[in-house]
Amino acid sequence: MKRALGAIWAALRHNILPGEYYAYALWQPDRRANIDNYFYSNEGPRLFKLLNRPMQSDPIGDKLAFHEMCKAHALPTPAVLAAFAPTGPLLKLQTDWPPKRDLFVKPRIGLAGDGTERFRWQSVDFESNRGHRLKSEDLGEYLTTRAQAENRTLLVQPALSNHPELHVDADAALATARLVTGISANGDVTPIFGFIYFARSDRITAQHGYVALIDVTDGRLISVPVQDSSWIKHSNHQPSNGSDNLRRLPGWNHHAEHKLPDWDAALQHVKDAHQACSNFAFVGWDIAFTDSGPTLLEGNANWSADEYQSLTGQPLGQTEFADILAVRLKCQ
Repeated sequence: MKRALGAIWAALRHNILPGEYYAYALWQPDRRANIDNYFYSNEGPRLFKLLNRPMQSDPIGDKLAFHEMCKAHALPTPAVLAAFAPTGPLLKLQTDWPPKRDLFVKPRIGLAGDGTERFRWQSVDFESNRGHRLKSEDLGEYLTTRAQAENRTLLVQPALSNHPELHVDADAALATARLVTGISANGDVTPIFGFIYFARSDRITAQHGYVALIDVTDGRLISVPVQDSSWIKHSNHQPSNGSDNLRRLPGWNHHAEHKLPDWDAALQHVKDAHQACSNFAFVGWDIAFTDSGPTLLEGNANWSADEYQSLTGQPLGQTEFADILAVRLKCQ
C-alpha cells in the first residue's frame, strides 16, 4: 500500500508512469533522491522530435534507406535480396531468386520485430515459422500477397548465424545487442550504454528475451544483482528469482568472464554509422554478432532506457547522455 501511494505521488508530482516507478524502484531513498535524473518513456519521443533534424532519406526509420547508407559507407549489414511492396516487387529480382537458403523477412518500416518471418530451406521447399510450407517458385507470390494484405513493404534478407563465441545455437534467433550512442556538435560519437538480448527458444527475434548489460568500453557482459522482481517492466525482461542476470543466459557459465566477439569492430561500425546520419542526436543501434563478424541490423530513433535503468538502478542523467543533451539543447 505504501508503494502504491508512492506511485500515485510520483505520477502526480513528477508525471512518472506507475510502471516506471516500480521498474526503477523509486521508493528506495537513494533512487527517490535522483528521481528527476531518470529518463522516462514519456520524455523520449518529445525530446527526440526536438533534437533530430529531418532529412530527405531517413536511414533510421526506413530499413531500406538504412541498408543503402551502410552500403555507401562500407558498413556490414544484411543484404536486401528482394523487396515486395503491395503493388509487387520493389527491386528487380535476381536471376537465382529465391536463393535456396534460410531467409528472414521484415517490414521496411516497423518496430520490435513486428511483421518478421523466418523461412528455413528444407532441401525441396521453404518452411515458415508461421506454419507455411512453400515451393521456391511460390515464395514471391506469397510475399506479394502478404504485402498487399498488410499494406506495407517487406524486405527479404539472408538469415544470419550467431557467432560461436556467443555459446548459443548458430541457427537460433540472433542474439541482438542494443548500443545507444550520442553525437556531439563537433561530430564526436560517444557510446552511452549497451545491453544484449538472447532470444527465447520459441521466438525468431531476440526482443524481450534474456538480457544482460554490456560494458561499452570493452564489450564485457556485466553481472548485475537483481534485488527483487519489482523492476520487471511489462513482462518484457528476463524472469526474476535469480541473483545473477547472466545465470540464465543460454549456454553461459556465470562463473566466467564473457566478452562479446570483435567488440572494437562493432564499436567502430556504430561510430561510423552515427557520423553518417549526424542529424540524429542519439541513436539506439541493433547489432548482431555473426560468424562473419559484427553486423548492423538497424538504428532506432525512439529508443528506451528501460533496460539500462532497470538493471543498474542508476539514472541515465548520470551518464554522458546528460552532457551531450545539455550541449544539444543549447544549440537549439
